[in-house]
Amino acid sequence: MTDEDFRLPDNVKPSHYKLIFDVDIDKFEFSGTEEIDIEIVKPTKAITLHSVDLQIKVVELTEGKDMNRHLPSKVFKPYKMTPNKKAETITFEFEHQLSGEVKLKLKFEGKLNDQLSGFYRSKYLDTEGKEKWLATTQFEAPYARWCFPCFDEPAFKATFDVAMLIDPDLKAVSNMPIQHERRWANKKLIDFYTSPKMSTYLLYLGVGDFEFLEDKYGSVDVRMVTVKGKKEQGKFAVDLAKKFLKYFEDYSGLKYPLPKLDLIAVPDFAAGAMENWGAITFREVLVLFDPKLTSTMIKKRIAEIIAHELWHQWSGNLVTMKWWNDLWLNESFATYMAFKAVDAYFSEWNVWEDFVRDETAVAFNDDSLKTTHPIEVEIRNTNDIEEVFDNISYAKGGNILRMLDHYLSFETFRKGVSKYLAKYQYINATSEDLWNSLAEVSDSPVKELMLDWIRKPGHPLVECVIEGHNLILKQSKFMFDHSGHETWMIPLVIKVDGSEKLITDILDDSQKVIKLDQKPDWVKINLGRSGFYRIKYDENQLNVLKSLVSSKKLDPVDRWGIESDLQRLSIHGQTDISKVLEFLKAYSNEDNYTVLSDIFGNLAHIYFVFSKESFWPQIWPKLKVQFKEPFQKVLNRLGWEPKKGESENDALLRNLAIQALGFMEDDNVVKIAKGKFSNFIEDKEDLPADLKSPVFGIAAANGSKETYDKILRFYEKTQNLEEKRMALRSLGQFKDANLLKRTLDFAVTDKVRLQEVPLIFVTMSANPNLRTILLDWLKQNWQKVKEFEKSAKIFTNVLEAVIVTHVGNAQLQAMEKFLKENPVEHKMTEMRALEKVRRNTFWLNNNSSSLANYFKS
Repeated sequence: MTDEDFRLPDNVKPSHYKLIFDVDIDKFEFSGTEEIDIEIVKPTKAITLHSVDLQIKVVELTEGKDMNRHLPSKVFKPYKMTPNKKAETITFEFEHQLSGEVKLKLKFEGKLNDQLSGFYRSKYLDTEGKEKWLATTQFEAPYARWCFPCFDEPAFKATFDVAMLIDPDLKAVSNMPIQHERRWANKKLIDFYTSPKMSTYLLYLGVGDFEFLEDKYGSVDVRMVTVKGKKEQGKFAVDLAKKFLKYFEDYSGLKYPLPKLDLIAVPDFAAGAMENWGAITFREVLVLFDPKLTSTMIKKRIAEIIAHELWHQWSGNLVTMKWWNDLWLNESFATYMAFKAVDAYFSEWNVWEDFVRDETAVAFNDDSLKTTHPIEVEIRNTNDIEEVFDNISYAKGGNILRMLDHYLSFETFRKGVSKYLAKYQYINATSEDLWNSLAEVSDSPVKELMLDWIRKPGHPLVECVIEGHNLILKQSKFMFDHSGHETWMIPLVIKVDGSEKLITDILDDSQKVIKLDQKPDWVKINLGRSGFYRIKYDENQLNVLKSLVSSKKLDPVDRWGIESDLQRLSIHGQTDISKVLEFLKAYSNEDNYTVLSDIFGNLAHIYFVFSKESFWPQIWPKLKVQFKEPFQKVLNRLGWEPKKGESENDALLRNLAIQALGFMEDDNVVKIAKGKFSNFIEDKEDLPADLKSPVFGIAAANGSKETYDKILRFYEKTQNLEEKRMALRSLGQFKDANLLKRTLDFAVTDKVRLQEVPLIFVTMSANPNLRTILLDWLKQNWQKVKEFEKSAKIFTNVLEAVIVTHVGNAQLQAMEKFLKENPVEHKMTEMRALEKVRRNTFWLNNNSSSLANYFKS
């Protein structure tokens, strides 16, 4: 399918929608009446709109100047209606040529679906434990068409008048404040003020038994919207929203453009949050905060997500990309700006360390595959739209903006962004528009610098060699199973031993020689890791850097970068795993959370890939002893019990140390964790929020059927959403194959909310014990898994998880055969996941003998 097959013609454009929805939550139904003011730019006899699973009952068209004046005017009906299921459109054809301004009137009916997209239903328990429902929307990316016939592409911006006819006992929320409400037969009709000009995917409709926590930011009404009994948990989020509104107003130079801002906690939600203009929706667990039950990690995540969605109110909503190929203009920007905002108010959280751990690492991982895609990506069909909401569009793009921010200077970057937002407010923009605005305020070759980074897949590897007074830098493409010498314009920041001055330069060719005043003992390339590239040092440099790591003379992000690069060089076959393990000895005194969490993750990856090999029982006891030391020191310093007033960093470090030592089967840690688990489950003692995840995980990894049943009962009993997610993760960490099969069977029942299904499969995909049973289970349960395909976001996450579980030539071939016999539509996800299996298999085949022999020397 080509662009022409599924994109709407641009000769017909909407300017205004008038929508009235009659919502019946009890029957999971809605009906609507709609009037669309349309401009016919080029005469035509046909009007095409997007529409999916809607029953269109009436279609009428009026044209001419009288159509908005309630004067008699000619009404036309289409002589032909042609649906196109593949393109998700319906075309109305008329007998005569249409031109100028027309009004299209429609009546339609639809279902409140259970797929977490479009206009859907969400189930919850009220304060008395009674099952209740609400209705909510998720229109990004192509899902407004599931709710009403529309021009469902971002460039077709229009204003919206929304009204909702609902049960008188319920409340309604939309993008704008309520203008008035009145009784209408046995219901009430709620009219909202006219919205600004915006894209269809930003429209919001919500109906339910809501309660509101209300506040003010200047003249803006700020509300937390929840189901009954939960509004008080919104205080933290409302306070954050007010902080971040101020930050983004100051940063952009533009006032928040709407009269109100709602933060809406939704019980069932496929994503983390959605930036509907003035009516942001969130998963409850990622916006509601309970000081006693919310972990430190989720607390920080709440702040980052709220900041992310609030920046969208400017970049994404006020200024919108023209087409989904520039999705990164929305998501990369929000990813990066969220960290700037959080850092402005919570500098003690060290969020830029979080950025490299969370955003840089995942971007590197996916962008080093042949199946990656450019940041500015071609969209070939509707499935592609959903699939590009990935680590490239979010994390890699965020890293590129961070690199540019550092290169231009923070203030210059801010001025350029402000200029861009002011120029394109209420309309659409492209990447080039952003580059031009930044170039105008900086006199820098922004466009030339950035085009390769957003239009070329992959990223560079910079090799560093010192010869006398010369620093020789070479770049190549760092991509799995790839040969070639593509180049980027790479901003360089280099620290040279003995020099107080940093070297800043551009590497714009395959090789560059930088002459130094004297031969240095060492150099550190990409100081602060603001550049998005991997680094390969020669043996001599690594030996010197090893001592700098050990003595902590390098900052945490640079200590993180060296070991992270080494691990990936090994995975790609550019260094041996034994050299990675040898270098990791330098971290025996490490106490930084970001560095230690990456080391733990890398050790867990080694375990995942190699632990089923015959030599593993001989080396595992030695391997885990070698790397326990830094985690043991952290736990010895902090102890098991949280201390009053301790920092968020210490809380996270304790959690990590316990988790890592449990993974390494430390007898004392396993014993204490199992005891705390039993006491908590049996209501003998409380368990602090930050300890629950590692304690439950260790109990599961060392548990029996009895432990499994206890965790399952806890999941069914607790109403705290973070505890429920923690229990689900634990069910995937058992080692017994029969218990893992129970978890797989459980995952496809209605006892698990659809939004949480990926969590189970993603957790289990890191458990090597699943490999022996997963493919057979898939063969028997594929139709159940395919049911998730109705919700693309859910299915793509599950699909990738079940593929990447496998390692080894035989398992790779078996998985490829299974997918050939059971084809899926989401080919981008399938291809990426299979390549990850190939990469792990390559690492296994190339390093098994080296790993087996490492501890013999």
